[in-house]
Amino acid sequence: MKLTILGNNGPFPSVGGACSGYLIREGNRKILIDCGNGVLGNLQKFVRFEELDAVILTHLHSDHISDMMVLRYAVQIKKARGLMERTIDVYAPAEPVEEYQRLNVNNVFNLKPITETLVLNIDSLKITFTEMTHPVKCFAVSIENGEKRFVFSGDTSWNQNIIRFAKGVDLLMLDAGLLSKDKKSDNVPHLTAKECGVVAKEAGVKKLMLTHFWPEDDVKEHLQEAGENFKHVEVARLLYTYEI
Repeated sequence: MKLTILGNNGPFPSVGGACSGYLIREGNRKILIDCGNGVLGNLQKFVRFEELDAVILTHLHSDHISDMMVLRYAVQIKKARGLMERTIDVYAPAEPVEEYQRLNVNNVFNLKPITETLVLNIDSLKITFTEMTHPVKCFAVSIENGEKRFVFSGDTSWNQNIIRFAKGVDLLMLDAGLLSKDKKSDNVPHLTAKECGVVAKEAGVKKLMLTHFWPEDDVKEHLQEAGENFKHVEVARLLYTYEI
């Protein structure tokens, strides 16, 4: 199972960067997690969007879904030209309702809501979800192939759910949207890099990957903070592919 980083910024891209987007490949199966601005162009460096088996959107903030509007247009035009027949399976939280309905485009996306009880089986891949703590409904995603397991938090502030959900995983990718110096109160929508290290330690994971960086931050500070509590940590590097 391979993970490719198509975007690692939030809430806006750095110069030449892209917001949240992650490609999972297992055999011939291809799953896109999140589709923020800049992701669609980067995706096509690795696979054609027509090949996607599913798109999973952790939540419906713009930096995680904005390229879905461009993807919708691309599919519509390809179908009009007779270059594409299939629709794309899309899974997303059903809230906020207005954002969810924007994705409900007949003959383009086969849209289905994510819930905590949803289980997807795509060949050897089993995909499950649990809700996180964020201003809008957001779900962490677990993908396992029988040998390896990968968990991505989506966006979240501190909660026990992610620790439970990530117990013993091979690779845990966390929203490290803040450094400790930027956490002015407990009412913040993201984990600090230091908190990411604590989550990884308490969950007993094998490896931690940090992502969703404020574009003006020095990611070396994120590594240093997370490393105070967990040593096997690295940053999600744009356009790099990792074996899980």
